[in-house]
Amino acid sequence: MQPRDGQTAEKAPPMVRVEKVSKRFDSVLAVAEVDFTLETGAFLTILGPSGCGKTTLLRMIAGFIEPTAGEIWIHGRPVRDLPPYRRSIGMVFQKLALFPHMTAAQNIAYPLRMRGFPRDEIAGRVERYLRLVRLEGLGGRRIHELSGGQQQRVAIARALVFEPDLLLLDEPLAALDRKLRQEMQLEFRRIQKELGVTTVNVTHDQREALVMSDRVMVMDAGRIQQMAVPETVYHRPENRFVAGFLGLTNFLPGQLLESRAGRARLRVGALTLAGTIADPSILPGTRVEAALRAERLRILEEATGEGWEVVEAEILEVVFEGERLVYSARAEALGEVPLRFVDADPLRHRRHRPGERVRLGWRPSDLMIFRADPEAPTRIGQPEREDNG
Repeated sequence: MQPRDGQTAEKAPPMVRVEKVSKRFDSVLAVAEVDFTLETGAFLTILGPSGCGKTTLLRMIAGFIEPTAGEIWIHGRPVRDLPPYRRSIGMVFQKLALFPHMTAAQNIAYPLRMRGFPRDEIAGRVERYLRLVRLEGLGGRRIHELSGGQQQRVAIARALVFEPDLLLLDEPLAALDRKLRQEMQLEFRRIQKELGVTTVNVTHDQREALVMSDRVMVMDAGRIQQMAVPETVYHRPENRFVAGFLGLTNFLPGQLLESRAGRARLRVGALTLAGTIADPSILPGTRVEAALRAERLRILEEATGEGWEVVEAEILEVVFEGERLVYSARAEALGEVPLRFVDADPLRHRRHRPGERVRLGWRPSDLMIFRADPEAPTRIGQPEREDNG
């Protein structure tokens, strides 16, 4: 959407500003002092497990729930006293809430009729948004005559047809099968980019967050754990929770020996390993956990150059997942913690069998060191009434 009142994009306020927002349900603190801004045209996904506070936060932005503390601003205006229908927000829910007695076109037209748009303008807009969501020629069908993916597209068009300032998505793809969900992730992204509408999406699906978003906010226990572009959240997690929630990650318990300028050495089992550390407050002698992504660990069929960490291991299990193999192995020198790693191109590599001895390797820069018992807040999030968000 274009900036209003003659503002330039540079001078315009952020589309969403959330300042120290908290929400308490009786004795349960579901959201705790959340603070962030979202620029106009950006796509933010709030990611986290059930009960982390993400859906409660989305509903406070929408106006369905009032914050216990803090303030929410949309397009530069505080909205605490504005009801949902006056916030210029379009929403798509997991339960699409389409009207079964109406056609696709009538469903899309409904928010325009409620807002008093002229009849001739309604018809033109409906046709334009049917084209946008690639449902040309299907506007006359009733909802039960459409596939699940087509119903999703109707819901998207209905949420956008009145050109809201903000689009909110409350796990709209959760009920779809995997293939259709992945297709609709790309469709949501295409439509959002084409329109430039500021979007906030809530999900527990990490692939969805990484594929669809300009920025990802990871939440746990009602608090923001990290908010950054997808690549940063995945490759440079700020704490153990984020490292463990995204991707398939091995955690090796050990003791920090020394650290300097982001580099560190630690003791794991019988070995001394090198890694990276982002928290300079972790002192030598502290118990730590080293996180190693499964895709960064690999079987070394040939001798490697300098700079690799190498351990001998025994294959415990091999799982075929179609496009990849997932291995589990044990390296005695690292203790009893099983290691999981993936072969993303199994047609080019020999398949190893349980009981086989192999050499596993990784680069020290891929070993991320975190405090073993992070000084995180006591878990305050609970499954949140109806939304489990």
